[in-house]
Amino acid sequence: MEKLSGHITIAAVGKLKSLQYRFIQDDYLKRLQRYTKAELVEVKDVVGKSVPDQVAVEREGQHLLKATANVNRRFALVSTGRQPDSLELADFVRNQIGLYGRIAFLVGGPLGLSEEVLQHCEEMISLSRLTFTHELARLILLEQLYRAGTIIAGESYHK
Repeated sequence: MEKLSGHITIAAVGKLKSLQYRFIQDDYLKRLQRYTKAELVEVKDVVGKSVPDQVAVEREGQHLLKATANVNRRFALVSTGRQPDSLELADFVRNQIGLYGRIAFLVGGPLGLSEEVLQHCEEMISLSRLTFTHELARLILLEQLYRAGTIIAGESYHK
């Protein structure tokens, strides 16, 4: 079984409110950790907290950048990004960890990611042409990163 020697950070805005979503999130994070060092960092959700939306997105973005200050490459989840299939994502993750060691995937809140965050990301990735809530996007990303781990390790989950 090939294990990736790097580290993946998933930085996301807000905490999941649904117990079921948190269970799924924790399960996939634990599964992913069999293949590489991985952590989930949740930053404060500012939207709806008595500040204009633009200010909220900018503050969330600053928190995301601070939370990922120790990584070498950042990748933003956005609806307009490149849409890899599972095999392509596995190759991408393997290559990025091989080259840069510490990588991060950034998941915005209900209003997405700030321009500042996008400027600090090396690539934009989309999980689908469909639109998902930011909570579901986080779960799908974790599942796909786990799937990438199984592909890299030559295991059969991905089939």
